[in-house]
Amino acid sequence: MYQEKLIFSLIERGWYSCDSFLDPLLCNVLLEELLSLPLKAAKIGKGSSEQIIPDIRNDSLYWLDEKSGSKAQKVYLEEMHNLMMILNRELFLGLRQFEGHFAKYDKNGFYKKHVDQFKENNERIVSVISYLNTPASGGELRIYSRENPEIIEEDISPKAGRLVCFLSNQIYHEVRPANCERYSIAGWLRTNIQ
Repeated sequence: MYQEKLIFSLIERGWYSCDSFLDPLLCNVLLEELLSLPLKAAKIGKGSSEQIIPDIRNDSLYWLDEKSGSKAQKVYLEEMHNLMMILNRELFLGLRQFEGHFAKYDKNGFYKKHVDQFKENNERIVSVISYLNTPASGGELRIYSRENPEIIEEDISPKAGRLVCFLSNQIYHEVRPANCERYSIAGWLRTNIQ
């Protein structure tokens, strides 16, 4: 079962990856939905400081909504709820909500090195990425060492069904330029409910 490896890996190195987390049929349905949605340019920052800065990130996204989402989106959100329950049971993280969005990186799309927690806001605890397609090349998630964020620890290739999760305030990461379109759902397990 992936649960033991998940817990051990988050404790030991601050991140975890596994294949076949999502059922292939669910991946296909979610990908078809993503392709039909009105995606918007991604921003950085929070609240009044939100900005579109394509030199830092140039992906586009569509936020998931638990109330109005499709059946497939609700199945995915249930998977995130199950993951949250496991992490709360084993690591006592006090997680209460998943916040996430569909993400599309066009050819040459990227997101430069960053951490996922806003300054003066520690609500995002665990970042989660679920890949919906398998690009021929490029688009890797580069993970940096928790102990030394100047050291590259791993480049994880996007692969349909693959899950990557990491501690939002401890793991620097980036999305390497994609050689073709790359699709995923990215989000955060949080300690508060919006």
